[in-house]
Amino acid sequence: MTSLDPAAPAAPAAPAARRTGTGGVVVAPWVGAWLARAAAGDPEAVEQLVAALRPAQVAGGSALPDPLPAVPALRARVPVAALDPEERRVLLCAALAVSGRAEVVLDAAGADAAVLARPVVADRLTVRDGSAALVDPGVRAALHAAADLSERVALHAALAGAARRVGETAAALWHTAVSTPSGDELLADGLLELADLLLQRGDASAAHRVAREAVSHAVGPRRAAAALLSGRCALWSGCLDDADRWLRDAAGGPDAGVARQAARLVHAVATLRRGAPVGAGPTAPRHGGRDRPAAALARLVDPLVVLAPTTSDRTAMAAVVDALRLLDDDPVGADAALARTVVGAVPTVPRPGPWPVASGALTPLVEAHLRVVQSLVLVCTGDARAAVDVLADAAARLPSAHVVGGLAAELAGRLARERAPGAGPPVEVWRRIGPVRRAAAGTVAALLPGVVPPSGSLLAAAAARASGPGAPDAARRTGLPPAWSTTLTARELEVVEAVARGLTNRQVAVELSVSVRTVEVHLGRVFRKLDVSSRSELLVRALRPDA
Repeated sequence: MTSLDPAAPAAPAAPAARRTGTGGVVVAPWVGAWLARAAAGDPEAVEQLVAALRPAQVAGGSALPDPLPAVPALRARVPVAALDPEERRVLLCAALAVSGRAEVVLDAAGADAAVLARPVVADRLTVRDGSAALVDPGVRAALHAAADLSERVALHAALAGAARRVGETAAALWHTAVSTPSGDELLADGLLELADLLLQRGDASAAHRVAREAVSHAVGPRRAAAALLSGRCALWSGCLDDADRWLRDAAGGPDAGVARQAARLVHAVATLRRGAPVGAGPTAPRHGGRDRPAAALARLVDPLVVLAPTTSDRTAMAAVVDALRLLDDDPVGADAALARTVVGAVPTVPRPGPWPVASGALTPLVEAHLRVVQSLVLVCTGDARAAVDVLADAAARLPSAHVVGGLAAELAGRLARERAPGAGPPVEVWRRIGPVRRAAAGTVAALLPGVVPPSGSLLAAAAARASGPGAPDAARRTGLPPAWSTTLTARELEVVEAVARGLTNRQVAVELSVSVRTVEVHLGRVFRKLDVSSRSELLVRALRPDA
């Protein structure tokens, strides 16, 4: 996890935005982390992606396209023109498929399993326990762009048939809808059921994608219902711009019941954006002559409990409200109120590609509330270090900026200042925190150095982790054998240094803001380059260069 430099100057409580060094584009921290994973540390790819996306997308207000734009740096990752037709079909089917089953991909491509062993396929497609997934999310974009619309439509139809033959009706429905260029109201009904199912599983992003497809097939009252569901999915995935647009569309539809539900959710979006109930004044309620900030935040969160889409989400939001109500007077009781939910929560796992098999994960906006308030409770019970770790993880994974009145940004700034010499006891931090009364998009990472690079350095940090050779002094800085700097890339050196400190692959992934799979890929390359056969042998050579 990141550490806070006690000598670093305190950041402002809620700066307006964090920007890249090129063009002043606002980049939300969780979006920056996603793009860094997709670009695999390639600074050129990150820069091109930021330039290709809409401002609302990189700011976190609107969903990222899936796949990402096929910018030149991503196109260069796969030699599409050099692939033979069978290899190309297999990889393209894997890029398009929402089923993770290898047999579905092979069936749709008309190929047999032997093609999976060919080097060009094996290097890009991981096959394990009957599932198949592209190793590099950037390759999905390149493959998708290399095929014209008619080819993609034909392969979606083939994937629909292959999924239907193995009983994957949900995947078959999706691929049928995507391969149907004109609207079909019968498809719209099925897509609405599928989107609701995905939302109930906790995958709000996939549900949002399916609900948007349903809108394109629906008309009249059914279209308004599809817009309402699309808005709900966007809200709980943290894309507030998308949510507002779809919900206002639904509110203007012909169905009075749908319009009422949409209007209620529009109000919830406005509350999240403003950091206070719409129409409320700036002064928090007072008790005994002093501010009661936790109680004020509890009132801000409370309306979201009944709106949360799943039982797990409602349980988590109710625990957040209970903890906030106790926090002003009883931090230990607040910790106890939150503890069971924190331990049992299934975290959001941001990832592209196939839909999840497991269910029960919290939706991103709900987990963002849980983690930010968990961090706050840790501060108030005296564990500032754990608070930093929890908030750092939330900043890099989740849409944290609008949580409970912009609390994430405010809390991050307070935590940074607490590290300064002469700061009071950690519990006193809470007495100085009140609801932040303006949206704080893109600010959390700027206040937590090391989560995602601070202002102006998203691209510079990607450059530091680029896939080219490491800097000559990189190994010396990490304490590894100096000769490794000419053998390993800068990113590989970072991974080895973290492993040498005793971190697990998952902990390395969190620290470097990459996926566990990316860490595994880097370690595999390290093993080959250094001719080691195990993690223990790597540790011996890293810690004892003379061995």
